Amino acid sequence: MKTNEIRNKFLKFFEKKSHVIWPSDSLVPQNDPTLLFTGAGMNQFKDMFLGKGNLNFKKAVTCQKCLRTGDIDNVGKTASHHTFFEMLGNFSFGDYFKKETIEWAWEFLVQELKIPAERLSVSVYKDDQESYEIWEKHVGVPKSKIYRYDEKDNFWPANAPLLGPNGPCGPCSEIFFDQGDKVGCGRKECDPACDCDRFVEIWNLVFTQYDRTEGGKLLPLPHKNVDTGMGLERMARVMQGVKTNFDIDIFSPIIESLEEITGLKYNGQPEHAVLMRRIADHVKACVFCISDGVLPGNEGRGYIERRLLRRAIRDGTQLGVKDCFLYKLVPIISKVMQEYYPDIKQRRENIARIVKSEEEKFHETLELGTARLKESMDALQKNSQKVLPGQEAFRLYDTYGFPLDMTESILAEKGFTVDKDGFESELKRQRLQARTSSQMTGQVFDTGPLSKIKDISKGTEFLGYKKFESEGRVIAIIQGDQLVDAATAGSEVTVILDQTPFYGESGGQIGDTGVLESDGNQVRITDTKKNTDFILHIGKVMKGELRNGSLVNARIDIRRRDSIRRNHSATHILHYVLRKVIGQHAEQAGSQVTPDRLRFDFHHFSGLTKEETIRIEDMVNEIILENVPVTVKELSIQEARKEGAMALFGEKYGEEVRMASVGDFSKELCGGTHVHNSGEIGLFRIIGDSSIAAGVRRIEAMTGIAALNRDREKEELVLEMCNLLNTSEDKLITKTQELLMGLKNLQKEIHKVKQKEISGKVDSFIEDAREVSGVKIITKKLEDATIDDLRKTVDMLMKSTKELAIVLGTAQDGRVTIVAAVSPGLVKRGLHAGVISKEVAKVVGGGGGGRPDMAQAGGQWTEKLDEALSFAAELLNKKILNDVRLPTVDLNKQHHGKTTKI
Repeated sequence: MKTNEIRNKFLKFFEKKSHVIWPSDSLVPQNDPTLLFTGAGMNQFKDMFLGKGNLNFKKAVTCQKCLRTGDIDNVGKTASHHTFFEMLGNFSFGDYFKKETIEWAWEFLVQELKIPAERLSVSVYKDDQESYEIWEKHVGVPKSKIYRYDEKDNFWPANAPLLGPNGPCGPCSEIFFDQGDKVGCGRKECDPACDCDRFVEIWNLVFTQYDRTEGGKLLPLPHKNVDTGMGLERMARVMQGVKTNFDIDIFSPIIESLEEITGLKYNGQPEHAVLMRRIADHVKACVFCISDGVLPGNEGRGYIERRLLRRAIRDGTQLGVKDCFLYKLVPIISKVMQEYYPDIKQRRENIARIVKSEEEKFHETLELGTARLKESMDALQKNSQKVLPGQEAFRLYDTYGFPLDMTESILAEKGFTVDKDGFESELKRQRLQARTSSQMTGQVFDTGPLSKIKDISKGTEFLGYKKFESEGRVIAIIQGDQLVDAATAGSEVTVILDQTPFYGESGGQIGDTGVLESDGNQVRITDTKKNTDFILHIGKVMKGELRNGSLVNARIDIRRRDSIRRNHSATHILHYVLRKVIGQHAEQAGSQVTPDRLRFDFHHFSGLTKEETIRIEDMVNEIILENVPVTVKELSIQEARKEGAMALFGEKYGEEVRMASVGDFSKELCGGTHVHNSGEIGLFRIIGDSSIAAGVRRIEAMTGIAALNRDREKEELVLEMCNLLNTSEDKLITKTQELLMGLKNLQKEIHKVKQKEISGKVDSFIEDAREVSGVKIITKKLEDATIDDLRKTVDMLMKSTKELAIVLGTAQDGRVTIVAAVSPGLVKRGLHAGVISKEVAKVVGGGGGGRPDMAQAGGQWTEKLDEALSFAAELLNKKILNDVRLPTVDLNKQHHGKTTKI
């Protein structure tokens, strides 16, 4: 049975049991401070489990995209572990409970999927007699196939009765498929608790019936819930009768493609199979992350994605792949997943570009890391050491992506080892720091003030599409992280109303500002945020007192909102035009709409040319001048897609959506505020184009009065320049060119004078130099010299036939520049200009380095330049006397008829 068929059967089975088929949440959880990625089907239903949700159903079934990295080291090594996987689940929010859950699970497995009942075993929590009896008496599972386990294995969260966290929890019952005694450890007494892989866990039924409180007390919940999870890949493995999850139909094409790329057989050497499985898993995870709007980066979700891609690249390197190859797997993944995830196929070209760009970057980083490791080994060799410090191994891992085993392998080839304990210590420190700085709370359910507000309210009604001012009742006041009954003048507060015209920041549109007023009381609102169904008014009590439950008049800053609306509608037109000018791949990757300007991020791999920028500006302004109507209507997601509406990268949409249309040009799903006609936008000007990530560009633009004011400022600037240069606007370029040419000629003359001056000093530098063991030491300060002057002076000095060791310095614009150089003969004898420059630079508070024959350094303490040059003289003297190897001289002398070598 194909994976798609299993998924469809599961969803349809529970639909027949009166469940609503609900779409998968994004991998990026919305408004959930406890999660980095969505890791389970229940995540999007947390409020429903707590009785605080607004969904109008009590039974749901989903196929949820999940990403977990807790067991990342097992991926590829075991038959079942993944980072990205799909979780099938059925849910009850205070409706049915254990009996129906267990009976339906058995019915689906035995009757729908036709799995032989004798191949199935179940487990229950040791104290859950109710579930035990349902399995035995109602379903008919023999006692010999019902196992009792403790809270570590059969409670959710694991060990919750003893260790917490506080909040909803409960026992679980798991269902296992027996692969037979030819798989695993072979012991007669083997049971599902054995980790030999004979028993495959295929379904976990969680019965959330308790509320854990302080001290570990388990109090019954007023509404009992059901949360089940079936790993789709594991179920497919069972139904397709294959050894591992990676042998199923949605993975085998990826593995086959890897065989072609590497020229190796998956079923050849076991270590090759492990690497191929891991590559397939990690690339698939990254494809779905990118599709949900996560781009490779250096922190948070982007950092995890980058690490997954880099692990896959390194695995490819171990399989002999030297060039970029992961991007070639994107079309394969999109093809096998397209039935349930059509967005992946639609965006496969953009996703592949992003993956390839990240591969190219990492190959460059690997080269730098290899060079760094070579330098470290050279240093170990020089100092007669054999162990690379753990801190350096961690730097290679963290900065250059070198895994510890790769570093160990390279070191071993040269007879070195690594301080593993030191490496582990650094790794633990980084993880602790990441947890401390992360916004993740570590709790399963959010316990902040907003969680308490959900007990009394279902959310804030937004009236701002039609009204700029309305009455609203205060349902909560937050000060710091505490709910308060009242706030007096001077207090900074977050206010939640039952209804409001204030737009809460979302979809790239910034939040409104304005005032809340009532009977002489006033709160100045400086920002508005949105969190799930609540709109948060952030501001300061300016007059009187704000009390919970009071009525207020909420009024937004209309002029500011109008500017925001102009910029928001302009982003829609810009998006449409970009796809026309540079290609359909130029999809939105993010945006920010403020009163002053708009920022639009899009997928593209090179900067806009001048011609493209002009064409984009012209086309946007033409649509604005047409003054076409901008309309917004609410419709189902299916109807919107039929009408050609664009769904944005990484966004999740419900069944009902708002579609904003600009004439017959642009159609996008959007919850923001817009103008009524395109002509209201006014002038549109692009003010910037930059790169913000691999394959992602950013345009900044202005509209309306802001764009006009910017053009006026430029006119003022041009006028000021004309006045300064005593010329007219039409002659400004010619006048500037004349001045630049004159300046260039003057610089040439100054350069000639300087060169003549330096040339005259070269002989005296050599004459005055201290000589040590046949080497002339020159340490001089050159006044008002550039780095180019220092280098040319060195070049002139080096024309001398003498052996020279040189350090020259200059101070300009609050910075010290130092150049060190040594004759080729001295380089052969062990003197290193890079080492010398680095040591000298320390005296002036800087650093540097370079080649053995010439190097450059700098520093910030200009007052210490003389001291640095004195130090340089002593350093060179010492190195020449102590460190430099004396040349071997062959003299053939006739001494009593023998040749003597001296």
